Amino acid sequence: MNKIKGKFVISFILFILLGCGKQKDLNLKGPYLGQKPPGEKPELFAPGIISCAYDERMIFFTNQGKECFYQVRGVPHSVIFNMQFIQNSWTKPETAFFSGKYFEEFGISQDGNTIVFTSNRPFSNQGEPQKDFYVWKSIKVDGIWGEPKNLGENFKGAGYPTIANNGNIYFFDNGEDGLGKSDIYVSRFVEGKYLPAENLGDSINTAGYDIDPFIAPDESYLIYASDNKKNGLYISYKRSDGAWTKAIYLGDEIGRGESICPSVSSDGKFFFFTSVRRSHNGISTEYLSYEEKINVLNGPGNGSNDIYWVDASLIQENKPNF
Repeated sequence: MNKIKGKFVISFILFILLGCGKQKDLNLKGPYLGQKPPGEKPELFAPGIISCAYDERMIFFTNQGKECFYQVRGVPHSVIFNMQFIQNSWTKPETAFFSGKYFEEFGISQDGNTIVFTSNRPFSNQGEPQKDFYVWKSIKVDGIWGEPKNLGENFKGAGYPTIANNGNIYFFDNGEDGLGKSDIYVSRFVEGKYLPAENLGDSINTAGYDIDPFIAPDESYLIYASDNKKNGLYISYKRSDGAWTKAIYLGDEIGRGESICPSVSSDGKFFFFTSVRRSHNGISTEYLSYEEKINVLNGPGNGSNDIYWVDASLIQENKPNF
């Protein structure tokens, strides 16, 4: 297991070598990579730093915006990267301790000390990936991440796990008891063990694809992606009796570009998601030189997934009275 060590950004050239960071005035001197906080409309997050020419998906910020994990997809397989704000400077992206060899989708607890991830890694963590996906869990103790542990058959086939403060894990799966092509489930953590998964029911799940859940730390709301009436992101709130409200579409400002992979920063301030939003739409008659064409392709908005963020006040604003 690799212990993450701080390697500081000496200059912005490091980001250029990584294929990002081609803007001249990068400010990496504060929380959230020094980016100006968004308002009520979604904005591209960290263009040229995180959101680049690649397929970037799912990002989680912990420690008051001073540590992040995010995924970059593409050949030969996806990789999770980690950055930290240490001694007033952000480290360059490093492969996360649990990533680098196999496919992973992940979630992080609010305190930043537990990571759950689904992976096709073999149980020995050696050799070819296995056919099935399972959920693994790692806990940080005294600043050191423990060896990931497989959580067993209750999570066979699980995708995009997310963990609440009480240890309950939510995920999506195309289980036989599902209401549609894929549904959202929860496995409750009781007396140190994970119970068989429960389908969250038709307030959330539909006949289509319901995927990529993010559970609030206190389980008060659930945000997820669905192709229900519109492709995009939906939110459901938990009532005092434990029942979930009928899911609400978060609107086209959030949903356009078939948005997926929602998350909320651990301080509750910002809502992140992944979306495809092209910088050039429709037919263009604009003359492009070779340099201009390559510059468009080498940046965000080129048709690949990018990461967006918005003020998290929309979560409270959409909450129904009950």
